[in-house]
Amino acid sequence: MNRAGDWSCRGCQHHNFQRRESCQRCGGLKPGVEFITGPDVRPGDWYCTIANCGAHNFASRSTCFTCGAFKVERGLDSDLSRARALGGRAAWKSGDWICTRYACNEHNFASRMECFRCNAPRETTANSFF
Repeated sequence: MNRAGDWSCRGCQHHNFQRRESCQRCGGLKPGVEFITGPDVRPGDWYCTIANCGAHNFASRSTCFTCGAFKVERGLDSDLSRARALGGRAAWKSGDWICTRYACNEHNFASRMECFRCNAPRETTANSFF
């Protein structure tokens, strides 16, 4: 059921509630929302590994703020791994970086000059490299 203010994602046509600033399914921005710098990814932070979630969570959280799934402990690389149950990503390497655009926070290989997901230019701040 559509309610006033609900919107459809331009990227995947998923129906989203008015309160969402980004698509629940693919992370695409709500029409009319501008890109802003996203949160820094810090040591200990983790990404939800539930199939289509992938949300960035602060180290202090034991459950995902988006879907409520429990943090999965996998060893040293788990904090930066974005391997998902479906379509997992390759392991992190030196120079890889996190896109800092709002609602993106995607892992990018060191060789990329722009984010593969949203095409945002690579930032050169220390906080975006691992």
